[in-house]
Amino acid sequence: MPTRPPSARELRPLVDRLLLVPDEHRRFAVDEQGARRLHRIGPRLLDELTAAGLPHAGHGPGRLFDGYDLGNTALHLGLASVQRRAIRSWAAALRTASAPDPQPLLIDVKASCPVPGHAGPCPYGVLLPGGRRRVVAGPPSDARPHRLTVRPRQPWPAFPPPVLELLRALEPVGFFLLPEAVRWDPEFLWRTRMADCGGASAWLVAEGERRGLGVRFAFGLLVARPYSTPHCWAEFLVDGQWVPADPLLLRAMAAWGGLDAAAHPPTASPGAVFHRLTDRFTKVVSHAGVWAPASLPTELLPCP
Repeated sequence: MPTRPPSARELRPLVDRLLLVPDEHRRFAVDEQGARRLHRIGPRLLDELTAAGLPHAGHGPGRLFDGYDLGNTALHLGLASVQRRAIRSWAAALRTASAPDPQPLLIDVKASCPVPGHAGPCPYGVLLPGGRRRVVAGPPSDARPHRLTVRPRQPWPAFPPPVLELLRALEPVGFFLLPEAVRWDPEFLWRTRMADCGGASAWLVAEGERRGLGVRFAFGLLVARPYSTPHCWAEFLVDGQWVPADPLLLRAMAAWGGLDAAAHPPTASPGAVFHRLTDRFTKVVSHAGVWAPASLPTELLPCP
C-alpha cells in the first residue's frame, strides 16, 4: 500500500527552513505536473506543503511553485527526484574513480544555439583549461563543439590539521539548492546554515585565505555517467599539490546518494571526480558572447 504523505505539522520544520530564503528570490514557474515529473511530489503532498506554509502562486490545480523549494523538499524528504538521481550518479562515479586503475571517461560537449535564426554556423566558445576554445559548429539545435577525455586521478594527499579544522567548521551547514541571489552570500550561509557547493567553496577560500592557508577557488566538471555537470569546489595546497575539497558535496552524497561516509568522509578529497577548468564561476559554453545551453553526456572508455 502507498504510504501517506507527511502531514503539514511534520513538514513545517522543513518549510520553515525553506522560508529563510527571501520570497523576492522565488520564481513561481513549476506546475503540478512538473512537481510530479521532476521532483516526485504529487498533489496530496503539495496540499500538505501548502498547508505548512510553502509559498506558491495561484490556487487549485493551477498552482505554481518555485523550483528550488520543490527540489529541496524532494531531497530532504528522500524522494526519487532528478536531483537525487544525479547525486546517486555522482556517488557511483566517486566509488568507481576511487578504485584501482579507474577507466578514462569521454565527455561529449553538446550545445544549443541561444539565438536561433541567425545566418551562418554557430560561433561557440568552449571552456578548457587555460581559456576558451573558439569552435564553429552546427546545426544550431544540436552542435557538438568539443569532446573531452578525462582520466581520474588518485590517490590524493591527506589534508593537514589546519585544513581539517577549516573543513569541519562547515559541519553545521546543510546542503540546499539556492538561487543565485543568495548562494554566494556568506552572511546568508551562517545566518541560515544553508549552502550549496558554490557558496560553501567560496567561504572556504575566503576563510582559508584569512587563516593564511594556501587555497584557491576552482570551477570545472564533476565527471559522472550518464551526465557530467558544472561544479565549484575549493583547493588547498598540500605538499606542492592543489588538492580539491568539498565537504558539503560528500555529506550530500552520503545522505542521498548511498556513498559510504566511512570510506569517503567529508574531510577527504573527492578530487577523483573533479576536472578543473578555471579559477572563477562561469559557463562551460558561450555563443558569440552569450551563454549557451549545454549538456555533457559522459561514457566510459576502454582501458588502453
